[in-house]
Amino acid sequence: MTQAIADAYAELLRAVATFNERWPSLVEEGAVWELPLLQVQKTPKQIPVRHLSGEEAVSAALAAFKEFERDIGQAPGTVMRLPGYFILSSSILAEGRAVNRRKAELESAIEAERLFRNVSVSRRSQIMRQALGKNFSLNQLKRTIQVFDAAPRQITFTWAGHTSGKEKIRVAQVRELLQAEAKERASTDGIQLEQTPQWLDLRGLSNMAEDDLLDVPKLVAPHPRCMLWFSESSRYDAMLHANLPFFVLRGDRRPKVVGLKDFDSAARTAKRPDSKSREPALPGGRFFVAEDSSPAAGAPAAGTIEGIESTYAESLNPQRHE
Repeated sequence: MTQAIADAYAELLRAVATFNERWPSLVEEGAVWELPLLQVQKTPKQIPVRHLSGEEAVSAALAAFKEFERDIGQAPGTVMRLPGYFILSSSILAEGRAVNRRKAELESAIEAERLFRNVSVSRRSQIMRQALGKNFSLNQLKRTIQVFDAAPRQITFTWAGHTSGKEKIRVAQVRELLQAEAKERASTDGIQLEQTPQWLDLRGLSNMAEDDLLDVPKLVAPHPRCMLWFSESSRYDAMLHANLPFFVLRGDRRPKVVGLKDFDSAARTAKRPDSKSREPALPGGRFFVAEDSSPAAGAPAAGTIEGIESTYAESLNPQRHE
């Protein structure tokens, strides 16, 4: 079945080639910020950025959109990022959506192979590398192209330096983990299995089904993001992970652009004021009751911007490419 992954990748390359052939001739203005590749899996305290504009920016973006393998010296688990924007004279929404569909099909092929092998979700990257090559990066492969068929009034790049993420894990996996930890703790401390903290945690899961989900918080490394204002609202209309340049249309007025600055961890000590409180499922703060992420009845899809066609909402919703 790995041939299906290789075939989906070939289709993605064709879609990216078509996309890259079209958009450069439409550029009226734009800029990107080069970030250094990380050679170790540790975020440095300072991250310098290099501003590029004009043909340099276009050339860097063309390369970034088709860069799916780690560069020489790039540490495993890290990604190449090229924050930036381009203002176009006409739309490339259809071409951007075509690339995103091919990316979704590639992800589906990888997932189908994972299910066929009956292995854990964490094995997706390994499956992908077996099919495509040892240096391929799943995160670089699946990043969506962002296109907005509208003219923004403001574009602001900044760093997300205190972001926490989460991943969902099945209760069955938590039980398996806790059982292994309980046995190791009992052997190390010379105590009964039932006396270990992990065994008490297992008892706390007794009323949960195997397929119930728990949230596992994880720290997210500092990364660039971009906020866009299309309306007159004081709150941004879209916030992007600025991994790749995005595209907007020319308007009657040039938008205000706040470029990306160097990152300095010493200058970013304040925590986010909108951090969510979580309900612990077990003592210790490792596992939390899963949040309900389903939209309220009648609510618009996440990322929907009234009156604007874009790939933004599609990238935030699971059924975005159907």
